Amino acid sequence: MVFLANMYAAGITTGFGEVAMEFRVDNAQLVNLISWPVLALGVGNVFWTPTAVCLGKRPTIIAAMAVFLAGCIWSIKAKTFHSLVASRIVASFAGGSIDSLGPAVVADLYMERYFATAMAIFSLCLSGGSQVGPMIAGFLIQAKGWRWLFILCAILGAVNLVLILVFFPETNYRRVLYEGETAQEADKEAIIEYNDKSATTTVESAETPLNAPYAGTYWRDLVSFRNRGTETKGLLGWPRQFSLPFRFLLVPQVLFATISYGVFLGGTVMISILSPQLLSPPPYLFTSSGIGLFGLSSFLGIVIAYPIAGPFTDYLSRFLGRRSSSEHHIPEYRMPALILPFVIAPPGLLVFAYTLNHQGSVYAAAAGYAMQVSALVFVPSVVMSVVVDGWPAAGSEALVLINAGKNAVAFGFTLSTPTFLAKEGLVKMMWDLCGIQWAVLVLAIPLYFLGPWARRKTLWLV
Repeated sequence: MVFLANMYAAGITTGFGEVAMEFRVDNAQLVNLISWPVLALGVGNVFWTPTAVCLGKRPTIIAAMAVFLAGCIWSIKAKTFHSLVASRIVASFAGGSIDSLGPAVVADLYMERYFATAMAIFSLCLSGGSQVGPMIAGFLIQAKGWRWLFILCAILGAVNLVLILVFFPETNYRRVLYEGETAQEADKEAIIEYNDKSATTTVESAETPLNAPYAGTYWRDLVSFRNRGTETKGLLGWPRQFSLPFRFLLVPQVLFATISYGVFLGGTVMISILSPQLLSPPPYLFTSSGIGLFGLSSFLGIVIAYPIAGPFTDYLSRFLGRRSSSEHHIPEYRMPALILPFVIAPPGLLVFAYTLNHQGSVYAAAAGYAMQVSALVFVPSVVMSVVVDGWPAAGSEALVLINAGKNAVAFGFTLSTPTFLAKEGLVKMMWDLCGIQWAVLVLAIPLYFLGPWARRKTLWLV
């Protein structure tokens, strides 16, 4: 679902030329096809996540997928440019639901030791939609026209909706946590408790599941819309749940996750917007399929980063935990893994800018794009794991703020891209963005040392 939503949002960049000719719009207007859907992807989290808390993840995801499908059909039938933009906002608003619900499902189903690895898989699908999607769209648009991108998304959305109905049971469970307890500590206690109960169970008690109030079969979960283990039942609690994510505005780890993720997403989206404008004219003369292949090349950054990001982050957390004198697990032990995106991702912007500014090899520009895109796996696998681990009981609420905020940051970058490029030029613009990314990542240093103290001081908020 996250792959499909991001393919829908990003794929149209390869068809900018065809859309511009049909609706007679310029590059500044075409940016609206990307910037506003990017914002809608983030804002959707603010609506869908409290709905999932109140009603359960299964019915919420089913409803979101149905709205996404309707938006895709609207995009197919759009007769004006403004209608097309509006349809993409609606579809992206629904597709963005999975941006926070996906990590929340990870927190439901996986133990702490696998958080970063599972989040890397999720980030792989998210980034794959943004990078592989334009390649698929490029060939499809060149062969059949830009509306066929949305026809494909509608077909895949309908198939995915059926698969969700059959294969996606409710996962909305709550860990039993004490004040200030991390997910790792809760997992250890749960394993000990489970082993103790398993060792002492009698034949009579074995007939009753350990979690009797929430017992059920896989098939029963598919038809049951009970919201398991949450405090608020039904939509009457929706206003309260809607307000809860905003508590995290004062939590440094969440603010850092929002800004760091946002600036790298913004850099990636800016390159995807600029690529058709820079590669279509001479000397490159790229067609829609060529621009799509250029976007696919950046996926190499994700493919290379994926096997490193999650496992390396989890290993580093365990390694620093063993060397620490502290008796408690510290989620910030994952922070040093951000040295990898610090060294790799921002310089990618400079490689891209200098290469195309001097009409150099398009392969070098693609390598720079791949370097920048690698951060979309490295950064979220670290920062989101820190948040989900540090606040396991309220992690889904924090993820709402992170996803809405990072898309708002990216929206600001993309909306200003045409003006920024005209005023500063490609090289100067990328130097500025590179400096912003470096400055944001440097903030991880004080957060690494002061993170446990900040978490204790902000505990009353959460």
